[in-house]
Formats: sequence, structure tokens, C-alpha cells
Amino acid sequence: MAKLSIVATPIGNIQDITLRALEVLKDSDIILCEDTRSTRNLLDRHGIKSHTLSYHQHSDKRKIDYILSLLKEGKHLSLVSEAGTPGVSDPGGKLIHQAREVLGEQVKIEAIPGPSAVTAALSISGMSADKFSFLGFSPHKKGRKKFIYEIFDYDHTVVVYESKHRILKFLEEMIRAKNTWKKEMEQEIRVDTVICRELTKLHETIYKGELEEIYQEILEKGEGAKKGEFVVIMKIKKNAKS
Repeated sequence: MAKLSIVATPIGNIQDITLRALEVLKDSDIILCEDTRSTRNLLDRHGIKSHTLSYHQHSDKRKIDYILSLLKEGKHLSLVSEAGTPGVSDPGGKLIHQAREVLGEQVKIEAIPGPSAVTAALSISGMSADKFSFLGFSPHKKGRKKFIYEIFDYDHTVVVYESKHRILKFLEEMIRAKNTWKKEMEQEIRVDTVICRELTKLHETIYKGELEEIYQEILEKGEGAKKGEFVVIMKIKKNAKS
């Protein structure tokens, strides 16, 4: 029977991979990679010789059809992202959907769980994670303002991904939206924030405080503080004391 294994890989520290993940990758006929070079580095470190095939957000229908044809032949394929758990703010979700829609019971889709930036950040944030909303990356242009303002509708913890190119812009927009909300609603509001940068890597940094405080800290530290990927965790507190 065909099998599609969804394999979580390290988000930074290369040692953060499970024994089961290594066995599955070794057993795979082909490993579908968001970035074949970074995946090859991981495979080489563990002596895994499985073939790799590129699959990413720009892969077209022909590539998806080819992958589905491999599954129809009964192959065992593994899907990995550049880092973390495939399908979470990742193009892997599209392929998984297609495999379920087209092949149905002909393919076994299994999760090989492991690292995820969302859960890693929440686990050390000190913020309540009994209930939270994960919003992925903020839109670059269309819908960005709406995305920012809707964060203030949540009464529980919110998690957002942001890139090094837009982290300061995101914080600036959140501060403007906060001040607008405060003026329009005539209420005090506080946005408790934790930002995790370069999780599990050498330059891992955790910022904690109010939006304005963290923005100023990153701004003052310069370009080095903006390198890497960011997980932004926020809790909106309305009627808060200023």
C-alpha cells in the first residue's frame, strides 16, 4: 500500500529529530523536500541515502500529478519542509489535500511528529496556551491592515509568524492599531507580547514585554536583531491599566 509520511524536522538545532523520523526517512523511496539542499545536509549527517525530490510553494500541477503517480505505484514517500512540521504555514498542506482527494483509501497518510516553532515558542513564553489562535504569516500587502486590526478581536493568546524583513513593520502597525483602538473605544489596552527569534539556534533570543518596549529594543540592537524567523505571541488585555 502506498504511504505518505509527514515528517517533522529540526527548526534549528540539528539534533532535534526523533529516532522514528530517521527510520522513516531511511525507509522512504523518495523524500519530498521544500529545500533539497538543507534536507540533504540533514540526511548526510545521519547516513541516509534516500532519493530526494523538490516540492515547494511554486511547484505546479505537473509536479503534483507526478507525485500522485508515484503514490499510485505504491511508493513510500516522505514529505519534509525546510524546517519544522510540514503543512503548518507550509505548502505541504496542498499536496496532502490532493493525495486524500485523489487517492483516498489507496494511500496511508501518517504523521511523524516532532519540532514546531509554534509549540516550541508557546512552551517557553509563559503565556496561556490552554486556548490560542495561530494566524500564520501576516499578508504582505492585500488584507494586511484587516489582518492586523482583527488581532484585537481575540480574547485569548494569538500566535503570528513574521520574517526578518517585516518584523519591525509588523510591530509598528500593531502599535498604530493599538492606539487607534484605544482612541475609538476610549479604553485602556495592553498587548502583552513575547517574541522568539532563532529558536533552538546559537543566537536564540526571547523578547518579553509590551509592544512598544520590544519594538524599541529590536530597533536599538540594529540589523543583527532582525536576522532569522520570528514567532510573535500576543495577549490583548482590554480595560488594562496603562
